[in-house]
Amino acid sequence: MGRGTTAGRHGAASGTSPAARHLVTAASVAYLANCLWGTAVAVRVIRTKKLRVVHHGLFVVTATLTGVAATTPVWTRDRSALFLLSALVPLAVAPRTNPRSRAHWRVAVAAAPSYLGALLARGRPGG
Repeated sequence: MGRGTTAGRHGAASGTSPAARHLVTAASVAYLANCLWGTAVAVRVIRTKKLRVVHHGLFVVTATLTGVAATTPVWTRDRSALFLLSALVPLAVAPRTNPRSRAHWRVAVAAAPSYLGALLARGRPGG
């Protein structure tokens, strides 16, 4: 059984890495959770006077997972995480924008196509 056979037997396309797929998924879920939390705060569904650390914590987790996932093409043959490289720019700019301004959510949403692209590419052969 070659490398491609083993990967195919576990449901993965040849050339994809389970670690890369899991990291892309984890980074995308963290991004989605961060966006949902931020939206809930913005529309005042959630009051965060004493819980501001939640959004900041979610952001740190999102940025860390995205950064680690973006490195997977270096140590695996899976290239799907290359989409996440472009998400690093909005993640770097978002903390520097006023959270009460429209610019903050626009910058945050600018990362969405990167996560979607990575999720869609993660199951394709060659990543």
